[in-house]
Amino acid sequence: MFSHFTLGSNDLERSKAFYTALGPTLGLPFLYVDHDEGYLSFGRPDGRRPPLNVCQPLDARPATAGNGFHIAFMAESEDAVKRFHATALAHGGRDEGAPSLRPIYAEDYYAAYVRDPDGNKLQAVCYLEGRKTGPSGDVISHITIGHADFERERNFYSAVLGALDVVELPDEAHDELAGFGKPGDRTPIIYVQRPFDGRPASFGNGTHVAFTAQSRDMVDRFHAAALAHGGSSEGEPGLRPHYSPNYYAAYVRDRVGNKLQAVCRKPAL
Repeated sequence: MFSHFTLGSNDLERSKAFYTALGPTLGLPFLYVDHDEGYLSFGRPDGRRPPLNVCQPLDARPATAGNGFHIAFMAESEDAVKRFHATALAHGGRDEGAPSLRPIYAEDYYAAYVRDPDGNKLQAVCYLEGRKTGPSGDVISHITIGHADFERERNFYSAVLGALDVVELPDEAHDELAGFGKPGDRTPIIYVQRPFDGRPASFGNGTHVAFTAQSRDMVDRFHAAALAHGGSSEGEPGLRPHYSPNYYAAYVRDRVGNKLQAVCRKPAL
């Protein structure tokens, strides 16, 4: 489902120190630095997606953290959740919720929340009884995206994610919260919801979520669906050969300003 994630940084050396320490607690060690593009990459050594990229925003403005957006990583055990939390605090992060069970979500939901030095919100969660996972579900449990108008954003994401064969999951719906994923898979899930702090949803400058598309036509439909449902274009469908020869992608923003990408790495049929 997910190709990769990008988070903004105002100090790459500081971010490198933070994520180089934090990544191994989640099985996501430092992979490489791309000096030309100006980003760091953390992920599975075997190449399984999605990696986490950290970079200074392309628009040269300061990186900011979006209100309502966070990434929840899968942890292999309670101990890994504890190490994630302690490591983040020891390397310049701050606490957003100490390790504990959260039965409000599920009886086996053991999690901790932190923010990186730039304010990006991260979570580590271990499902003590286990659960069936889908593509990238061994890396990501879920993400949340903040909204300002539930029905409007629900319709937007139903259309945009539907173009990628990601559907709304009725069992994950609550008041003013919608969940999207692959039928039959309990993870990963995309939640669209109001921020918990009651403040307006906002986008993070430097943050974007890249979804995997199975064909170039799906990328085209993703872009068209976003524009037809109130989103804006951040890059029309096309090849981006500076990433790789078959990197066919499109970029959009939802009405809040959250940046999304669809990418297909397969050759044209």
